Amino acid sequence: MNSIIELLTNILNQLYFVVNDWGITIVLITLIIKILLLPLTIKQKKGLQLQQKFSKELETIKKKYSDDKKKMEQEISKISSKYSGSMLGCLLTFVQLPIMISLYRAISCIPIEITSTILLPWINNIKAPDTYYIIPIISIIVHLLPNIMYYLNIFKDLEIVKPNKIMIITTILINSLFISQAPVIIGLYWIISGLYTFIEQFICNIVMIRKKASSETCINNGLKN
Repeated sequence: MNSIIELLTNILNQLYFVVNDWGITIVLITLIIKILLLPLTIKQKKGLQLQQKFSKELETIKKKYSDDKKKMEQEISKISSKYSGSMLGCLLTFVQLPIMISLYRAISCIPIEITSTILLPWINNIKAPDTYYIIPIISIIVHLLPNIMYYLNIFKDLEIVKPNKIMIITTILINSLFISQAPVIIGLYWIISGLYTFIEQFICNIVMIRKKASSETCINNGLKN
């Protein structure tokens, strides 16, 4: 972990040397980390999609063979073998944790001399919490976007479980408690990270919708022929 923190600290210092603004530096390092982790993220999303398919097939089997436990166990064994390898992508999310924790610590430990940034003109000290609470409010909105997104009409055909009210309230509470007390520089990292995740998921959902529409078109054309 210490070696990762040291590496990220060096990258932060090099980026700051180029752009001469800690706010822009945080934006750049966040985007760099996210882009480098993109292949891992894609694999993880595919794993989550397969996990959802597995859950649906499992429920179907349980209903179909509710009176025949032996047959049920056989069918469950078949689909478990089918999805076991592909679902490893879900476990890969833990690989990201050391990197994100190290980045957080690296940012926290930077001895910043210039305490303002062009990105946040109302802030006089990015090492202190935002006394105007603008950063926490922006953070709450940004991290709510992925939850609200699935209630939009364009995503209504996606077979994805919508977040419940408890999850939304939890998001608000975590952001309110954490970001309101954290230094602005950490809040900025949290906002950029959340915004990137939202855009990434939004694009992913659009691709899924187009694939589904294309698949349905092919099926309809096949029926007509």
